Amino acid sequence: MPNPNHGDQSGDHSLNVGVGDFRGANVNISNSERPTFTPEQLYIERHPAFGGRSLDSSSVSSFGYITGAASLIGLYFTVFQPPLGGQSSWSTFFMFSFVVAVMAVAMSAVLRRRKFDHFFGSRHYLEMSQNGRLAVNRLTAQCPWCGSLMHLRHVGPKEGPREDLFLCERNPRQHTIQLDPTALPDLED
Repeated sequence: MPNPNHGDQSGDHSLNVGVGDFRGANVNISNSERPTFTPEQLYIERHPAFGGRSLDSSSVSSFGYITGAASLIGLYFTVFQPPLGGQSSWSTFFMFSFVVAVMAVAMSAVLRRRKFDHFFGSRHYLEMSQNGRLAVNRLTAQCPWCGSLMHLRHVGPKEGPREDLFLCERNPRQHTIQLDPTALPDLED
């Protein structure tokens, strides 16, 4: 025999505790629902890094594969062949080049799917255009609450999930907007 819900679910988003039956009710305790804004309302601007240069993603992948193969071959001959005149530092160079190669291949593969990802530190972002070109940009916006400049940052706990947030220069604790990169206009070549 089901019990009907006798509680009232309308009001000013406050919670009053008293005698009542809340079975089957959806209770919203949060009053911190943030408004959403379009990129046009925020006046989002891209600021290209590296002089606005972009790379073809297939070139980055090819560079990664070739560098990776060359570094593995060089690492093999450095580690498994007897040194000719003492300890060689070439193994460090080949290990470094292998790491660069893996990063290039992974970065290109991830961006083909997501088209927008965090890069260097917390200020720069990799974006892929519709033509498959990779560019590094910084993004800024105008704060809708106070009109100050906002910078896009990759913030969050070191070991936990991180978010891309626009942070206001004037009030970075309260004036924050989470970025939805799918709402950004396509990157022009």
